Amino acid sequence: MKLPMRTRFAVASLALGSVLLGVAFLLLHLLTPFDDARLAPGLPDWRPDGVVVTPLQESPAGLRPGDVVVAVDGKSLESWAQALLDPGRARPNWRIGQTVTYTVLRAGQQIQVPVTLESYPLGTILLNEWSTVLFALVFLLVAVFVFLRRPDDRAAQVQLLIGASITGATTWSLGLQVSDLVNGLGFWLYAVTTYGVYTLFWVGILHFALVFPEPHPLIVRRPWTILLLYLAPYTLFFAYLASVWPGAASTLDWIGHWDVIESVLPTAYLLLTIAVEIWNYRTLHTTAARQKFRWLIFAGLVCAASTFFLWYLPPLILGQPLLDANGLGLLVLPYPLILPIAILRYRLFDIDIILNRTLVYGILTVIVVGVYILVVSLLGIVWQTSGNALGSLLATGLIAVLFQPLRLRLQRVVNRLMYGERDDPYAVLSRLGRRLEATLAPEAVLPTIVETVAQALKLPYSAIALKQSEGFIPAASYGLPQGEPFILPLLYQTETIGQLQLAPRAPNEPFTTADRRLLADIAHQAGIAAHAVRLTSELQRSRERLVTTREEERRRLRRDLHDGLGPTLASMTLKLDAARNLLAQQPAAVDPLLADLKAQMQTTIVDIRRLVYDLRPPALDELGLVSALREQAIQYYHLNGVQVVIEAPPQLPPLPAAVEVAAYRIVMEALTNVARHAQAHTCSVRLTLSDMLTIEVSDDGLGLPIQPQIGIGLASMRERAAELGGTCAITAGATGGVRVLAQLPLAKE
Repeated sequence: MKLPMRTRFAVASLALGSVLLGVAFLLLHLLTPFDDARLAPGLPDWRPDGVVVTPLQESPAGLRPGDVVVAVDGKSLESWAQALLDPGRARPNWRIGQTVTYTVLRAGQQIQVPVTLESYPLGTILLNEWSTVLFALVFLLVAVFVFLRRPDDRAAQVQLLIGASITGATTWSLGLQVSDLVNGLGFWLYAVTTYGVYTLFWVGILHFALVFPEPHPLIVRRPWTILLLYLAPYTLFFAYLASVWPGAASTLDWIGHWDVIESVLPTAYLLLTIAVEIWNYRTLHTTAARQKFRWLIFAGLVCAASTFFLWYLPPLILGQPLLDANGLGLLVLPYPLILPIAILRYRLFDIDIILNRTLVYGILTVIVVGVYILVVSLLGIVWQTSGNALGSLLATGLIAVLFQPLRLRLQRVVNRLMYGERDDPYAVLSRLGRRLEATLAPEAVLPTIVETVAQALKLPYSAIALKQSEGFIPAASYGLPQGEPFILPLLYQTETIGQLQLAPRAPNEPFTTADRRLLADIAHQAGIAAHAVRLTSELQRSRERLVTTREEERRRLRRDLHDGLGPTLASMTLKLDAARNLLAQQPAAVDPLLADLKAQMQTTIVDIRRLVYDLRPPALDELGLVSALREQAIQYYHLNGVQVVIEAPPQLPPLPAAVEVAAYRIVMEALTNVARHAQAHTCSVRLTLSDMLTIEVSDDGLGLPIQPQIGIGLASMRERAAELGGTCAITAGATGGVRVLAQLPLAKE
């Protein structure tokens, strides 16, 4: 058997058991006589010597409200209570029509009251407690329907448990009888349902908050806490009963203490449930979870508003509520009716609009009624009259004047609660500006923007993607993606440098015109910030490349000096020592040794010149840029047969050393590519000077291949130009061949 099947079976069994306990209590009373000695639900009925009863029908010769039953048929009620702990004690077998004598305390005197047993008046009891029973039955039917539709849904399983437990606990509304203390079975069924099953109801409420709309991380990481959640209240209950037993005046007094823990545990679980729901509201990120939770909020608002307007408010205006205490169950009935929508069909209606209108007009109605009552009451106090028509007229006029401004202000407050600061774009931009000013690290700028936008507008997801050669690459994000994002381009001087990607608040809720205007302003500011971040990143990468290039160059020089010149100079030293030693003994052998030493020195000089040339071509200092290029052009003609034409201004002013070297290297690399790959006959090199040095090298060769591959030479030309803040483009020529166009800024040294 799979684990989900076991879970479903366990939940269904526990729910069925809870309902059957309540049904067993009801059947017991339907099959046994009724003594009319009923303990009123919710009242302190237990005393050390007896119980306070409230008969359904008062009669002059029978029991009366407030009577304290202390004995039944001459046997004290305390002895019957002690017999509850003795299953083998004999019980009387009462019959309908039989008369039983109850000893009661009435007005301080002990009297004997004959009680004629009759059939259980279920109809009369239901007329007095119908709203509670109706609420429980509706809750149970709805829970069963949801469970049958979603048997593997944890929320549906827990809801079934809640509905079954509140149904089983309706024995509290039916009430306990003195006869239940006498027969024993009725008392224990009442105790198990009103204490045990009722506690299960509140534990289930907390469990539901932990699994709906999303499982709480606590139960995800530690599933055993669910078992602890259910065992804890019963352990505390029995521990409390054991602790108060020694100090109880009697068994009846001990039973009366049960109500204390029965009220404390539900209160504790209710407070925990509220805390969990607040945590849920603050941490939910997905749109589906937020929609489900908003249905719960809507159900709570409907129940609270109906209770206020139908129960608490009418006494302030009419002097009495519109419903009696029995009708309060109807006011909380919307909760079990709305709950299935939250679980099964949370996308059925646009809950955001419903919730928005409910909040606005509900609060507005409360304020209007409050203003009316306050004005009428104050004017009545001033004029010492009641029901003054002028006071009502003034209150109505004041409400008419305040209604529209108050509605608009409330609408803004509720909109801010649900949609963020959409209606106050200045506040959003101001907050974004302050946070960007406080953000010193460049890498924190984009995360700050997306976080501020998502929080200010209450969006589930916000991200910025920067444009790269291969597309848009995400650079910062906040929240979780939901559906198809709404994309705004990030521009800087008409250039698209990135995208602002936003998820709507709900799948079917597009951004309004107000949203789009605000987002366009934010995108404008974000585009400037993204451009600055990109420049900073490029600058950082350029610095890293410069440092890497410098260190590589140093490594190369060290290797050449250590592995090339070092051993050569050491060898020359050894040869000089050998020549000096041979000079006196074998003069003839010195001459070839010196000749070899001379050749080695010439080779060393060539190596030194090569190293110096790699640092900076000597021709630039000796001849200048244009003449050095012309000299190289002649060599290319003699070696490769390529006619190279140099076009340059007659008098080229002195250029920065870095620009000269970069220009020389770019031209040399371009000429090398022409000689090796282009199969060209002619090549032109054109230098022009304005606010920057422009280098154009074009040939009449084969041109670029269909799928060109950027090698080390082409990459080095671009890197040399980029290091100086310039550009280098390699394209196909207008009439064939290849065209290299480099532009180098004339930065000061």
